[in-house]
Amino acid sequence: ALGPTFCDLCVVDRLVGLTGSHRQRALSSARALLHKELDLLTGADGGGQMPCAEALRRAFSHFYDRLTLAGEQAVHTAPRIRTHSRSGETLLSIMDAAEAHAAGRLLAVVFPVSEAASRLARLKEQEKRLVEAEDGTVPDDATIAKLAEQLRALEQGRRSLLARPLSPPMGFFVEVLLSDQHLSHAKVAEFNQYLTSWRNPRMAPLLEQRRHLLDERLKVGQEQYRSETQDQQKEQTSHAELATIEMSLVQTEQALEQLNISLDCFWEETAAICDLSSELQRLGIRPPPELPDPLRLKQLYGEWAWQLNCPVQLLYGSPLRCSGNFLVEVLKDLGVQQSNELLVISVIGIQSSAKSTLLNFLFGCGFATSAGRCTRGLYCSLMEAQGRTLLIMDTEGLMSLEAAGGDVFDAQLALMAMACSHLVLINHKGELSRQLQDLLEVCLFAMQHLKVCRIQPKLLFVLRDQHDRSNGVHGDALRLMRKHLAEASAHLQLRLDELISLDPGSVFLLPSAFASDLDQNTGREFRWATELFSQEALRLRRKIFRDSIVASRLHGQDEGSAPEFSTLPEWCLHTMSVWRVLDRYGPNLLHYKTIQDIEVQRELEGLVKQISAQVVQGSGGLAEQSRELLANCTQRLGDGEANEQIDAHFRSSLQALLEDCGRRSQAELERCLQARHSKLPEVRKEEVKRKLQTPLEYQADLTRYTWALSLTEAVDRDQLRALKVHFKRTVEDIWRAQASQSIAEEQAQGIFASEWADFEDKCRIRFEKNAKSMKQLAEEVCLVFNHVLRQHRHGDEGLHVLDLVPPSTLLSGRPLAEWELVIVAQEFLEAHAPARLDEYVLQRGPTHRIDAESCASRLALGSGGPDKLESVVAPDLLKHLAPVLRLDLSSSSTPMPSAETILEAMRRLNEAVLLEESRFLTQIGVRLRGGRVAFLNAAHLSLRFSVYRGLVRAEEQRAKHQWDQLQAHRRSTEQEFMSMVQRRMSDTGRAKMLAENFFDVLAREWLDETLVAVAADIRAQCLADMPDAGGAAERAYQQAFVERNWEDVIEYVLDVNAYLRKIFGALFEERKGSVTRAQRPRLAAQLGGFFDALSAAANRWGHRKAGKAAKLSDFQEILRVNAAESRSGPGSAGRGGSTSCEAAGHQDAWPLLSERFPVVADFDVDDPARFSQEFCLQLSELLAKAAIDGLVTERLETALQKQEAQVWALIRGCTCTCPCCGSKCDRVDNHTLHHCGHHLLPAFNGWRVAGSCEAALDLCTSSKNHEAPKRSDFSDHLFANLGEYLKAEHPEWLPFPKEDRDLLADSVLKAAWVNCRVPLLFRYDMVDNTPTEWIAAYEEPHRKLAVDAVDRAEERLMNYGYCPEESLTED
Repeated sequence: ALGPTFCDLCVVDRLVGLTGSHRQRALSSARALLHKELDLLTGADGGGQMPCAEALRRAFSHFYDRLTLAGEQAVHTAPRIRTHSRSGETLLSIMDAAEAHAAGRLLAVVFPVSEAASRLARLKEQEKRLVEAEDGTVPDDATIAKLAEQLRALEQGRRSLLARPLSPPMGFFVEVLLSDQHLSHAKVAEFNQYLTSWRNPRMAPLLEQRRHLLDERLKVGQEQYRSETQDQQKEQTSHAELATIEMSLVQTEQALEQLNISLDCFWEETAAICDLSSELQRLGIRPPPELPDPLRLKQLYGEWAWQLNCPVQLLYGSPLRCSGNFLVEVLKDLGVQQSNELLVISVIGIQSSAKSTLLNFLFGCGFATSAGRCTRGLYCSLMEAQGRTLLIMDTEGLMSLEAAGGDVFDAQLALMAMACSHLVLINHKGELSRQLQDLLEVCLFAMQHLKVCRIQPKLLFVLRDQHDRSNGVHGDALRLMRKHLAEASAHLQLRLDELISLDPGSVFLLPSAFASDLDQNTGREFRWATELFSQEALRLRRKIFRDSIVASRLHGQDEGSAPEFSTLPEWCLHTMSVWRVLDRYGPNLLHYKTIQDIEVQRELEGLVKQISAQVVQGSGGLAEQSRELLANCTQRLGDGEANEQIDAHFRSSLQALLEDCGRRSQAELERCLQARHSKLPEVRKEEVKRKLQTPLEYQADLTRYTWALSLTEAVDRDQLRALKVHFKRTVEDIWRAQASQSIAEEQAQGIFASEWADFEDKCRIRFEKNAKSMKQLAEEVCLVFNHVLRQHRHGDEGLHVLDLVPPSTLLSGRPLAEWELVIVAQEFLEAHAPARLDEYVLQRGPTHRIDAESCASRLALGSGGPDKLESVVAPDLLKHLAPVLRLDLSSSSTPMPSAETILEAMRRLNEAVLLEESRFLTQIGVRLRGGRVAFLNAAHLSLRFSVYRGLVRAEEQRAKHQWDQLQAHRRSTEQEFMSMVQRRMSDTGRAKMLAENFFDVLAREWLDETLVAVAADIRAQCLADMPDAGGAAERAYQQAFVERNWEDVIEYVLDVNAYLRKIFGALFEERKGSVTRAQRPRLAAQLGGFFDALSAAANRWGHRKAGKAAKLSDFQEILRVNAAESRSGPGSAGRGGSTSCEAAGHQDAWPLLSERFPVVADFDVDDPARFSQEFCLQLSELLAKAAIDGLVTERLETALQKQEAQVWALIRGCTCTCPCCGSKCDRVDNHTLHHCGHHLLPAFNGWRVAGSCEAALDLCTSSKNHEAPKRSDFSDHLFANLGEYLKAEHPEWLPFPKEDRDLLADSVLKAAWVNCRVPLLFRYDMVDNTPTEWIAAYEEPHRKLAVDAVDRAEERLMNYGYCPEESLTED
């Protein structure tokens, strides 16, 4: 029988130990026997008994796969034999039924869970493309809303999929899998064979149709190109025909995609079902009991991957996405069983370059091979070789026409292989091409910035189909490649040797793999692997294993220490995180085609930045001209011109400025581009022009917004004035109608409430119209930040990996500091050295959320890292980065930070993250998951959030201020209106009201503004002495130590911040006294002069208008005329001599009085003489009651207190002090690392030598202090040296300066210690070990401090924030 004959053949297990020719002879013998049996079977012409299908499955499939994978001539079954089984026929009928029911959506019917995940991935990719449009446009709200709705529907629908039964094909597949205790390779092979027999006949006509459509498209395109000069009608016809072909081609591609069902699709659906089931269980939802057991499916998949040596798909779908937890758990189980050293080898190369065939020959893998696109995504194969676990990765072909993504996709796959492999085989047919070289150069560029490589991958170029394989060709190819890559690295300021390993043996030349001929018996063409190729492939395999062993020995633990390559599940998690980084952030770097593209982009970005700075912020630029236009139009608003005319003039003028600056920038751009040696494509030129327009539009928007606020204020002022006039006329109309009756108070209040409500509604509408919504503010923040990124990402490598963030993220997300610590730990942190992390947690003791007791218990129980990461590392990391995660706004009317400020904040944050990673996380055995890219983006998002929330607060405060002002006007207007109603207001009442309003305007508003300027002068003088925190710290040291003020030295060492506050207070009081002595009488005289001028003008106006009815506006006109003459100069002519004399007598007063005329109704004045007399009398009473000198003194003191607080906030700086000597940090920027310019002796801060309790008299920076043991600030734990102490408890002071000598104290510190030592020795219970030569040289018997000096110093510092604290520390 055939079955037993197959089973008696030589089994593969016996071939494992055979090598070279022995293995070849054994395989040839087995192949010959198999061919003989097949020939006998097919030559029977149907006669004789056929073997049972199970016998064929057990024997034939086993030898078919093994012989094919071994690199020998394949045994083709289809032309020779067809097996039939009941299960196969069942599969065919099930697939036919599914196809009939699918209505063109076969994938969604057969694989609903994985297809839902694919649709979700496609929608997210579409959303990402909308957000990251390079032209900076904001996506349409309707489009975003539609996408969000579809995403929500898919997310909700995914969970309901498990409630449905498995599709019939999936149910049959699971039944086949679970039918035996272990996975039967024969059954799986049979399943795949029948699936292929169902799929191929359906795809063949579609493939033919696709080829026909491609030919038609090419033909029509060529005809269209040739007929460009023909009439327009033919051109339109060809366009329509081409569009029809494109539509048909898309439909054909979609139909092919629906029918392209393979065995991998079934496994993909199985994994998706298991992952979704686990997700629901974590949410507390129990999956339906009829679902197959996930543990059983994972066990079978592990057998599929390991025992049957079948390829496993890591990246799949469109767009590509990673396998989920199903694969991780499978590999985890395999990793437990196979604990050998892991060796990862991958291959990259252009499509149809026989990459899969090469791996099959080298390692006996089972990767699919065919012409065209046979590998989609990323596959891996597992096996054991030479005592190591071998993981082979096969990637999709590069430069493929079918794959979406183009150059970015190619670079992503290439970089993925480099980041996840020990060895990358670069398979290439013929000589190295320029395209492949460009791809590798761009990958090196991205590798440097993305930081996804945990080890240095080795590259091996395998050049195929080489006839001349001499050593000279070998060396020339390698030298040429190294030369090109080194030149590219030099252009990008990269170090090639730090990124990849490329040794002299990194090129291998191979001959052609196959030969073909005609079979003399059958007349058919057949192919076989040549003996030469087999021998060269065997030599290449030996080289790979030999070099990997040598590299492992040479590097020792360098590569082996990378945890990502220690076990299969760790490698799988690393691979997934790498792909997430490449998928999310890779396009920012990988969209370039060549190094020249990168350099050109850098040049253009620098050009845009230079031109924008010149045209927008330069002299005569848009910003300066906009400010002048604003000032001019605002002045015209104050002069009372019509608002509508001024607004129209402003907007037309601003548009003209914008167009003029746009033309200037475009002209400058053209001039610079013409000076280049090479021309730019038109597409690139248009992109640069759009980028030039962005800063211009933003500056114009800021100017329009500021103008809108000024215009609203003017409109409100005019309407309030009109409302008061309306109230006055309303009352007078009522009086005329009811001449003998008084108006009831309730009636008057009702009239006022009704009229004011209408006015308030109009104001509210204007306020809402001018207010910026949260969405507008988010768009503004994203516009500015994204513009800064686009401008500077090519000049700063730290900005390359940052995302362009959409406004929706700010509206719906949260900054990093507000994330739950468990999420921070899960998303960004992983422990790679648990022992070091455990040691750090124990050292931290009870100062964190994990107390020492629970920490010890967790360690005893073997608790993993996540609790420690959440409770200790994440809080510490966020605390260290807190100062750079925010960007404070200015208090100006336009609080948005400038582009320079934002860029500086971004760079500062990048620097802080790098330092935290190197000096904190690495030291405690923790690293950022998947590299720092994801964490950097989350951290930079916090900067945007801080600016966005600051703008929201500023907008809320502005709106509140507007509304408060409106309500204040309401109260004053209502009071004025009710006074008119109740008292039938006469000239006397009106004069009193005007006098009170004028007094408020001058004695309160003007005086407050003037006093602020005076206080600012004092502030400037103080800042001249203490310009910043660094200067303040230096002054404190000089005043105490250098000037030998021993009592000040004690105050300095007790609390340097309180001492600094004390000397600042003394300085401010000194400056305040000198300024106020001169300014107070001057201000009082100036204010009195204003009132004198006002009274004089009122008296002259009343005398001139005596006996005539007038209006209040007549009096205001007098003030305006005087102001105009005052501005024109003393020699200008006025309306008359008297007016000119008035203007000449009070030159400074008239402009102010005219501008500050109170907002009151233009009421009638029956008797101007009486009105002016009452007005002057009321002003005199108010002045006498207020006491001008006392009023100025009171207001000046209030203004000075505010300025003192502001100046102290500026110069206080960082309040952290050196943990050794207590000296102050003098860094003035936002920082996470502290620095001290004047370190002291540790004894000043109470440090003493452990054991002897002697005072520590070695300077902080001395070698002896660095080497001395230090006791913990929080427990009795003793650290071995200063470095360990700082690393555990004060990492913000690392790196700490170190000198090579001991006792580095200079004469200043020696003198200070000698004369201050007595009270310090007593306070900190230290033994005096002061050198006698110090005492002899520096002691001042009459000035040295007594033992109670510390107590007296504490009393002096109590008023400056000092809190006494008993403490002593030991070395």
